[in-house]
Amino acid sequence: MREKIKLYERRLEEIKMVYNENDRLKTLINFRKTIPYSIVPSQVIGRDPTNWSNSVIIDKGMTSGIKQNKAVLSTEGLVGRVVEVGRYSSKILLITDPSSKVGVLVQRNRQGGILVGRPDGRCKMIYIALDSDVTPGDKIMTAGFGSVFPKDILVGKVVKVDKEPGRLYKYAIVKTSTDLSRLEEVLCIK
Repeated sequence: MREKIKLYERRLEEIKMVYNENDRLKTLINFRKTIPYSIVPSQVIGRDPTNWSNSVIIDKGMTSGIKQNKAVLSTEGLVGRVVEVGRYSSKILLITDPSSKVGVLVQRNRQGGILVGRPDGRCKMIYIALDSDVTPGDKIMTAGFGSVFPKDILVGKVVKVDKEPGRLYKYAIVKTSTDLSRLEEVLCIK
């Protein structure tokens, strides 16, 4: 009896894992239908083994149409951009990496700024005008400047606004809409 109970418990855990994966993939498929971009769904197969950069490796590359300097999304929002493309895999630089920079806007009032990564897993929106009305809870969207990040993709929410002494601008700490430490599937824009 005990052997059978253990066997059933293992099977139940396997079923839960399949159910969770199925739920994530359904969400991904439904999300694909709502966005106007041509995308390639990909699975995260690795993380940068060093802590020097916040990056992930995906299971798609040149053979799937992945191109360098294209945006990468999740169903919750912006994840990063493709920085290296191999034949069958690619490296994605996450928006939380200190070398990442994204032109962004506050959704509510269209106040612009630049989003830079931070080592603590959050981002910092810099170059916010001193007289601007940016408050915690404001949603941050991509500005769409340049050819990497399309306009109006959700990036995250403002959690804190402050001013550094001696600077002519304010800054905001932004919590990303996607938990980048738990990424399993992403969508790469072609």
